[in-house]
Amino acid sequence: MNISSHGHKFFIFAGVLLIVIAAVQLLTRPRDKRAAGALRLDARTVQSLVFLVIGLLVVLAGAGVLPLPGDR
Repeated sequence: MNISSHGHKFFIFAGVLLIVIAAVQLLTRPRDKRAAGALRLDARTVQSLVFLVIGLLVVLAGAGVLPLPGDR
């Protein structure tokens, strides 16, 4: 079994996992009653947004939309 031929599946799986983790974090975090909006910018929200962006980039790289370094 050649692992390099299945590398894109790892990227897609890892990216989807990051997106799911970020979504669960955003949905289950405690809400402050004094917060004006639904999306309060604290450390957990910023972490979730970073997870979403990196997960999306990893999925796009695994799908071949974004080229990886060293690809021809």
